Amino acid sequence: MPTVVYLINVDWFFVSHFQHLARRAMARGVPVVLATQVSRSSERLEDSGISIVDLPLQRNGARPLGLAQAVRDVEALLMRTNEPVLHAFGIFGVLVGALATRRLEGVRCVYTITGRGYASVARDPWMRLIRGIAPLFNRFVADDANTRWMVENKADVAQSGLKTAHRDGRVDIVGGAGVATEVFTAAPLPPRPPLRVGFVARLIWTKGLDIAVRAVTLARERGCDVTLTIAGEVDENNPRAFTKKDLETYAAMPGIRLAGKVDNVPEFWRHHHLAFLPSRGGEGMPRCLLEAASCGRPILTTRVPGCEDLAQATGGWAGPSEDVEAAANALIEIAACADLEERGLRARSTIEAGFSEVKLWDVAERCYFA
Repeated sequence: MPTVVYLINVDWFFVSHFQHLARRAMARGVPVVLATQVSRSSERLEDSGISIVDLPLQRNGARPLGLAQAVRDVEALLMRTNEPVLHAFGIFGVLVGALATRRLEGVRCVYTITGRGYASVARDPWMRLIRGIAPLFNRFVADDANTRWMVENKADVAQSGLKTAHRDGRVDIVGGAGVATEVFTAAPLPPRPPLRVGFVARLIWTKGLDIAVRAVTLARERGCDVTLTIAGEVDENNPRAFTKKDLETYAAMPGIRLAGKVDNVPEFWRHHHLAFLPSRGGEGMPRCLLEAASCGRPILTTRVPGCEDLAQATGGWAGPSEDVEAAANALIEIAACADLEERGLRARSTIEAGFSEVKLWDVAERCYFA
């Protein structure tokens, strides 16, 4: 019987985004191994039936330490695993997975291209080098006839160097990590006014929190009754994270509220009308917007890959990136929108039809075993 080996740089991302794939694989009777940097998030995997292999990684901005040893550890893991299927995620997963399998024959490799975040928009030489090398590495090193790819939006095909793989039918555009639609259920919108806007994301520069605050402030100055709730935590290891001082400054502004980490996201959306993510780019398909749409909330975002795709599919709004004026005007328009409830219902239907966890598993199962 095959064994599915999941490879990812940090365990919390697997727990929050892809653990449902492991659960479904095990329900099929398939053994599952997770190779990752173990932290406190791995405690949530105890008694799950997943075997965990701790990789010797340390976060160092965009240059994690311990990559060479991680390659050796993953190679050794695959060599002692019965009929391994390797499913790796992100730039790290493709790099380590491709190097670890270079001397191994018969390993089915499945690679998921996730959002590249800061690396996709940063201007320093190192980040530019990563952007230039990654698609070439994917095409000429990682890819072969036995490899399958999942990308989160159509722009990822070209940007990740996968045109040949796509032409050969080995790329699936999956639209994100999948939503548990039975958990993220739709609820009626609360009364208006005010227009209650939610920002649920990592509090980092690429997500555009500063733009959201400025846009809401500008809309309020122009007479729009709109509020913004910020949900998320400071990421001290990210080079472009907002600081506690930044958040305190925002929370002191009229109409802005800081909610911190939100454990019950569906309950959060019950009290809000609109999901707002003025992303600067680097997204695959933002989970925060997928979850909001599943809860029946329309979305306002920017015309960057992934975000714009979802806005179009769900009947939401997408404006130019880093344009506070356009975002404020959109908020004023949405505050007076008569069909906001109908747009929310359309968003929910779109997620059910094409962005659920079940839909992603259907693709993964075919990649693993077909």
